[in-house]
Amino acid sequence: MGAQQSLCHLLLQWIFLLFSNLAPSFFPGPFKPCDHLFESWVIRLAVWLIVLVSMLCNGLVVVVVFASPGYLSPIKFIIGSIAGANMLTGIYCAILAFVDAVTFGHFAKYGARWEMGAGCQVTGFLSVFASEASILLLTLAAVQCSFSVSCMRTYGKTPSFGTVKVGALSCLILSSVAAMLPLFSIGEYGASPLCLPHLLPDGKPSMLGFMVALVLVNTLCFLIITGTYICLYCNLLKGEFDSVWDCAMIKHVAWLIFTNCLLYCPVAFLTFSSMLGLILITSEVIKSVLLVVLPLPACVNPLLYLFFNPHFREDLRLLKQKSQVQESCAQSCISEDTEKSSYDSTQALVPSSDMDHIFEAPDLFRVPPRCSPVLDAYNFSSVTLVPCQQKADARGHVSGFSTQPSYLADDELLIASEAREQAKSNLWIAFYLYIAMSVS
Repeated sequence: MGAQQSLCHLLLQWIFLLFSNLAPSFFPGPFKPCDHLFESWVIRLAVWLIVLVSMLCNGLVVVVVFASPGYLSPIKFIIGSIAGANMLTGIYCAILAFVDAVTFGHFAKYGARWEMGAGCQVTGFLSVFASEASILLLTLAAVQCSFSVSCMRTYGKTPSFGTVKVGALSCLILSSVAAMLPLFSIGEYGASPLCLPHLLPDGKPSMLGFMVALVLVNTLCFLIITGTYICLYCNLLKGEFDSVWDCAMIKHVAWLIFTNCLLYCPVAFLTFSSMLGLILITSEVIKSVLLVVLPLPACVNPLLYLFFNPHFREDLRLLKQKSQVQESCAQSCISEDTEKSSYDSTQALVPSSDMDHIFEAPDLFRVPPRCSPVLDAYNFSSVTLVPCQQKADARGHVSGFSTQPSYLADDELLIASEAREQAKSNLWIAFYLYIAMSVS
């Protein structure tokens, strides 16, 4: 009897432990929500604000950097690439915000399907790829600044643009490899509805190695950035490169390093605290940090470039001038095409032989009457060229183009004007008759 009681007691303990281990999968919580993906309106509004700012501002930086006719320096190329990576972070947040809006009030019906589907895999890939690419490209920017100063001092020239492009391509390849590892069961994107491979309170232990490696690599990158820039500023304080180096871009990269390190510290702290169990941190705080603090550099980085970098204003001005020149060229081309089409239509209406006679008509009218058979039919009275009558002012100066005074009387002027009018009417009649004879 005692053996049976002990066996039942062990069975009940085993069932209790089993349900205790599976409790995060069955009971609701911050990472297993039932009604809403974003349970707080503060988080929901913050995510939508991150989406709008990161998409619009990073898109503006990418367009101005790569479409401006100004000089594209290597460091500016890296800044534009960082803006492109930050825009992918905005797309990740936009996907989560869209899922929250579509499943608003009944997320539990679609939670498991979302976590196991391809949409969560793509969303997690974008998140890891964008964050790692941003950090690696920022490391490349710091190293590029330091090498440029060193090469300028040693060789008198900066590294080639091709070297920077190869470095940027290497950063993108490494970021894509890191983002593809969870797709091959090294880490997991579907451990939570956020599709992040970070260590979560209800996450699997298999995610521990990938998460630790990711955080250690990012921490190493920030240490390299900090040490490189300390050496760079030590060289710049000597005043050797003031005339050949762009101090504005050095300051901008320094601001990027400061803000990204500052915003990554809470993520690294929470990750190591959860891993080592040093400080008891609630799930709500971890979710808030992952949704708001982790993608926040995607909003801060473009704002620093838009508001505090003079290169943005210069590139924007050159881009506006380029658009104005293209618009004026398009308008001039349209006007030339219109004039050409009107000229072609006129030539189509009148034969070429008649056009030649029409353009030769003024010469025809100036010859004597006997030279033209059309004009011989009419008797034209001779027209006397009368100079323009001048009007003298009080000083005796004569206004007008002619300097000859008028000696004609009023009746002579009247006769001359009548003769001129008659000659003009005779000329028009002869012109119309000539056109009619040519057409016939």
